[in-house]
Amino acid sequence: MLPVKSYIEHFVGIWRESSGSVPDFQRSYSSEEQIEREANFCRFQEKVKALQSKKTIRTLKEGDPGQSFFPVFRSFLEGVFDFEADQLEIILSDQFKNVSKDFFYRARKFGPELSPENIYQGIRNVWIMNGLQLMMGVPVEITPSVFAYSMIYPYSDNLLDDSAISGEEKLQFSRRFNSRLHGEKVTPQSHCESQLFRLVDLFEEQFPRHEFPKVYESLYAIQQGQTRSLELIKGNGLEGAAVREICFEKGGASVLADGYLVAGRLTSEQERALFGYGIYLQLLDDIQDAKEDSDSHTKTLFSCLSGSPALDSQVNCTIRFGRRVMEELRCFKGADMEVMLRLMNRSVETMIIESVGLNPQCYSEEYLQNLEQYSPLRFEFVRQKRSQSGSQRFALFRKYFKQVPVDVA
Repeated sequence: MLPVKSYIEHFVGIWRESSGSVPDFQRSYSSEEQIEREANFCRFQEKVKALQSKKTIRTLKEGDPGQSFFPVFRSFLEGVFDFEADQLEIILSDQFKNVSKDFFYRARKFGPELSPENIYQGIRNVWIMNGLQLMMGVPVEITPSVFAYSMIYPYSDNLLDDSAISGEEKLQFSRRFNSRLHGEKVTPQSHCESQLFRLVDLFEEQFPRHEFPKVYESLYAIQQGQTRSLELIKGNGLEGAAVREICFEKGGASVLADGYLVAGRLTSEQERALFGYGIYLQLLDDIQDAKEDSDSHTKTLFSCLSGSPALDSQVNCTIRFGRRVMEELRCFKGADMEVMLRLMNRSVETMIIESVGLNPQCYSEEYLQNLEQYSPLRFEFVRQKRSQSGSQRFALFRKYFKQVPVDVA
């Protein structure tokens, strides 16, 4: 089996060495610079509204929606978040745009019952796996396993997160799914399980079990991590070290599986580096969900500190930890690795800073003032625009979503 425990111990060591003081950032923003970027943000919103008109939607239906949207999106990334030209070449490259569109169509056909939000959830993982394809120097494409693993999230995560399903039912589902991952023939108990088992079929077609045993070890690892994460619900009296270990295991195993489902085989150095990257992304998710997790009594490294000054230093620790993790990814030798690492780290740190600004009740006033200077947008503006931009973000996608015919044959 994969040495998951060893990887957890390695990154716990890095976590403990990561200072809780505010880290240095690449650049800060004056109030005038933030106001300028806020004006650019508002202009982007107006352009998105224009793209939602009936006339424009009719044009999108007849052609490629990317032709209208991506030039607008590029100016948004440049004029608001200051992404560099070489980073935008990756984000907006034809290969990235084409795989997103390919995944969308395949997802619609595979799961016509899925909502736009569900498909967006899957696309997030597609982008992670596309980034790994670039890092590994393999074609950026939707392989059967990239599709299957990205579709697992909308099905299994939503089931495990559904408060209407009892803990015992979730455990029983986890046992059945674990049996199917181990190659056993299992009778699905619901449509959701049937879909998940079909996705496992796709893994087996691309990576025969006897030729790629570690692919399946990585899947067992993420399943075990997901199952253990159920212990975080309602706290169950877990102490900080146990919470950290479970969070690290779940996040690390998830991206390790991404890597194996992209490449089929990895070196031990690459395994460990991907495990660390997965931890960093899990910490980002937990920072973003700190308030919701606190309200639902789900323990993470951040939810149990909500409203405490200790949360300030915990976020700082995460940023410093992430920078160490990114250095370990240098073991991959794909083209433009330096650009990729800067893009990845910039993206995550931007989301962390935004998350702090969106949840001011969780942090000290001093920390909010300190971190705001590294945000391209003032925190008050971010909070004002969040719900509006969030709904707009899905509006165009929903309209396009409704135009795509679903072939269920």
